[in-house]
Parts: sequence; C-alpha cells; structure tokens
Amino acid sequence: MATALELSPVEIRGLCQRYFHLDIPNSDTGFDIVSYKLRPTSDAPAGYLGSHFYLQVTLKLHSSEEIKQLTFFSKAAPEGNGPRMEYLEDFGVFQKEIAVYKDVLPDLQKACAEVAPKCYYADKNLLVFENLADQGYRMGAGRDGLLSYEQLHCCLKTLAALHAGSIIQEQRTGQKLTESQPKSVVENAYPSNVPPEHLRVVNFTNACLVIKEFIKLIPKYQIKLDYILENFTKRMTFIFEAAKTSEVYQNTILHGDLWANNIMFQYGKYGESPLQCRLVDFQLARYAPPALDVLTVLTIPTSKEFRDLHMNELLAEYYRFMTEFLKRAGLDIARFMPESSFYESVEKFRIIGLIESCLFCHLVMLPPSCTQKLTSSADGFSDFFSKRRIEICLEAFNTDELYRNRMLDMIQDFVDNFVLKE
Repeated sequence: MATALELSPVEIRGLCQRYFHLDIPNSDTGFDIVSYKLRPTSDAPAGYLGSHFYLQVTLKLHSSEEIKQLTFFSKAAPEGNGPRMEYLEDFGVFQKEIAVYKDVLPDLQKACAEVAPKCYYADKNLLVFENLADQGYRMGAGRDGLLSYEQLHCCLKTLAALHAGSIIQEQRTGQKLTESQPKSVVENAYPSNVPPEHLRVVNFTNACLVIKEFIKLIPKYQIKLDYILENFTKRMTFIFEAAKTSEVYQNTILHGDLWANNIMFQYGKYGESPLQCRLVDFQLARYAPPALDVLTVLTIPTSKEFRDLHMNELLAEYYRFMTEFLKRAGLDIARFMPESSFYESVEKFRIIGLIESCLFCHLVMLPPSCTQKLTSSADGFSDFFSKRRIEICLEAFNTDELYRNRMLDMIQDFVDNFVLKE
C-alpha cells in the first residue's frame, strides 16, 4: 500500500511541477528537491475510510537560489491487512476517488467552476492535494454537525457547479459520464442485485437495527411500535432504488457523501459569512438525479426546525445557481432539468435526506469517548461494523445529550412523515 513516503523523487518532482503549473501558471520555475517528509494531521477532515497526512517538500529554486517549502494535504488508504483495509478493498472507494480526481474533475472544473481542492497526484491508493487550510479553509460545523443558512447557501452554489459542470462536459464530449468514465461513478454505497451478505447490505441492516433500538426508547411511539418496527427497514431500503441512475430525471455526477466534514469553507478577514467552499472526499460519487445531493446536504447538517423555515428558499437558490452556470456555458436549463421536473424529483427523493441522516449520523455523531474505543484497538473497527454497534450506539444515546437530541430529531421526522404516513 503506497504512502507519500514511498513516492519516488521523480513522482515528488512531478507533483511539485503540477503545483507550479496549476498555482503559478506561466512561471518558468526550475528547482531541485532538497527533502520531503510526511507528518500525520489531526486537524484536517478525518474519516473512517482513509489516513491523512501533510506532505512537506523543501525546494531550492534555480532562479533565485531561494529555499521554498511546500505543504500538501495527502490522503492514503489505511495501512495493514486488518478489517478496515478489507472493508475498503471490498468497498472499492479508493480506486473510485482516484478516478474522480484524475479523470473527471479536471475537465469538469475547467468547464464550469472549481468545486474541489486541486489534486497533484492520484495513483497507487494515494491522493495529494493543495492544502486548503493554508488558504483559510476550514470545516464549518461543531460536534453537532449543523451548518448555518449562509454556509448551506455557499455550499449549494458549489454543488450546482459540480452538477452543471457534469452536464456541460457531457454536452462537449457527446458522451454520458457512465460511458466515458464508468469507474468514477460505479455505485458502491448502495449497490443493487447483491446478496444479503454483501458488506454494504450488512452495514445497512446493522444501521437499521440500531435505529430501531432507539425507536423502542421513544415514548410517543409505544402505541404503534410493532407497526413502526415492521415497516421501518422497508422504508429505509428505498435508498437502494433511489441511488440508481434515473430513467426519468436528468442525471449528473453526484458527490454522494455530503455531511458537514466533507465541506470546507473559506472565510474572509472577519470570518463571519463564508466566501466560497470546496467539496472533499469523492469516495461515494455516483451518477443520479441532482436532487439526491441537494436533499442530503439540506438534511444531514440541519434540524427539522431549520428545514421547515428554509428548505424551499434554499431549493430555489440551488435551481437559480444551476440556471446561471448552464447559461454561462450557453445552455438552457429547461432542456435538461425543467423547474417542474426538478421539484418533482425533490418530492420523490425527499425521504433520502433523512435516510442518509440516520445511516450516517448514528456513526459520525458518536461522542469522542465512543469513537476512541473504536479506533484505539485492532478490533475496534470490526466491533463497530458488526459485533458491538448496537451496544456502543445505545450507550451514546443514553448518556450523551447532543447525540440523543440529534438522532431523535431525524428519527422522528422520518417516522412521522414516511413510516406512519405512507
């Protein structure tokens, strides 16, 4: 398994040349590499599906004899042969993300606007990016995982650029993404036609078991408890259908993993409203209707109260951004995603935001005391994904108020509106 330390001097030189080409265009920069080293990072976006490092490269510029230090953000597949590595290899997420950064995003961003960090190296289970933290980017949510109206508005513009760029690129090449870059959009999060023992189906089933344990503890559901428990998983499984490429609605590349930690915001001098944002972690990219991404980002990092107040306005803003991006490329949105069709897809897929919330948040919202148990031992990962998930999550639900309140908010919205009101 490659890490940045295993990159050869030639590969290090190549990614530095790409840095100068992309970040300082038209520069005639000759340089010698003095040294390079890796250091782990704890303040960058962290995930269960990768290890993060800073790659520091010291250069000597030919033109001025100046010593220059470059810092890159590097993401590698976890090392070793443990359960986490087996999960990753079966899941196929790293190969997909490399394909997205290498083969899809460069042309898409040229066609529309920047949506992701610049990538200088994508190969061998390793990605090397610009260090967004150097440019004032940071994650926007606290432990509650909630984003503000301004942050979501900013994010929807970037998301619209991703989706519009996908349409623009297809118009330029005359090929759908599924034909030109199939590896970048293969469905790995919710695959269809797989046996019940498939790791993603097992993971989904285990997540549903956890949520049903939470439902059993909610007083207002006691009268209809049997009905809710009987129908809950069936309603949740809609995501396997929804994640497919649609035969009815316009499809685009989707990010597929839009929770707060995968969105980096850049703030101005006074740090109030975000100026722009970048999306990171394209491991779950897919090719499906844009409403799935939009509803996910407007649901996972928000409360029901927030959605009741702002959902319609933010949906309209997203559509306006899409219209504008396509118009700049000389395309009329009505050809691809008429307003009536967009809002019809929103109604059809509104449940998806809550399904994703339940599936994601019972894991990512766990208090630090629980996640330390998972990451501190070799068995932690398999414990969580199979044996002890219910026990660990119930402990958090019973002892951590923030975790309990966030889970109750999304579960009640889901049960009240999509299980009891079928």
